[in-house]
Amino acid sequence: MTNYAEILVVDDMPDHIAYSGTLLRAEGYRVFTASSGKAAIRFLEKKIPDLILLDIQMDDINGLEVCKIIKSNPKTSEIPVIFLTSETSPEIISQGFEIGGCDYVKKPFIKEEYIARIKTHLQVYSQQRELTNANNELSLFCSAVSHDLKAPFNIINMLIEMLRQELGDNQEQGIYEIMNMIVSKATQTRVMIERLFEFSKMCNLKPKMKKLDIKKIAVETFNELKKLESGRDIRLECSDLPYVNGDEVLVQIMLKNLIGNAIKYTSKREIAMIEISGITDKSYNIIKIKDNGSGFDMAYANKLFQVFQRLHSEEEFEGSGVGLALVNRIMERHGGFVKAYAEIDKGAEFSLMFPIPSHH
Repeated sequence: MTNYAEILVVDDMPDHIAYSGTLLRAEGYRVFTASSGKAAIRFLEKKIPDLILLDIQMDDINGLEVCKIIKSNPKTSEIPVIFLTSETSPEIISQGFEIGGCDYVKKPFIKEEYIARIKTHLQVYSQQRELTNANNELSLFCSAVSHDLKAPFNIINMLIEMLRQELGDNQEQGIYEIMNMIVSKATQTRVMIERLFEFSKMCNLKPKMKKLDIKKIAVETFNELKKLESGRDIRLECSDLPYVNGDEVLVQIMLKNLIGNAIKYTSKREIAMIEISGITDKSYNIIKIKDNGSGFDMAYANKLFQVFQRLHSEEEFEGSGVGLALVNRIMERHGGFVKAYAEIDKGAEFSLMFPIPSHH
């Protein structure tokens, strides 16, 4: 892409424009020019270039103002802007970076440095676009796959139901069991597909951060999940927890997975104990979720957060193998991480490390 790239040069000095144009065309770029800030903004309404070279000192609107307008418009906000400036004061340069400029070149510029910087930023921009497109395609693919795969499983369940009615009371025990196994496997696979779809959506979901009462979310989630386990003695001890900065929907999904796991892996205990506690250190609000369940071998802990990795057999505990990968991805989206500690048959403890927002 770099050599076919389209570059907009914005400068109110005709000789600067002519010089830039000559250098860039010699490298094989298509060059467009604007001799004022207003002309540049009008140009961008019609055409989106791959890079903008923007003079800071101009008579009508200065380059910093033009950059602000470019970055506030969703159609042009991603275009890399390199400032051209004879102004070398640190305040102006840092202001340029703050409003979204990606680099600056001092005038009068050295040809080799000028071309090298342009090439670098065009390459980065090209790779970013490829990555965004690949992510979008992956998301669409996951969405289509999950949608298309759900239908056959619904049909399998429907056909089994029809078969049951057809056989009526003449069902032999063996046939009945086989049909139940098919229904159970079809349902399980559907759940896996739904989890995988949730996981793929994580790539594109922008967290909406706010102050969260994580204790309230945890207790509500526990009560909801406990209702599904009638006949079991499951107890929750939840101490006061620090408020965290997070996305409510993502944190709910994460706690549902972790508390759900704690409930699942304590199923062989007469009294299932789940403890949720919180501490704050210099950098993190730490939320710990501990259970007295089956635990796991720490030798395999690095596998824990990968998609479809399971540390227990399907016979022992059912599951999709996506839940902890989802937890890991959600913590990454919050700028934090998750730690796990366990011993076989002595339970597990997960620590969610939420960064404390800095207040400058």
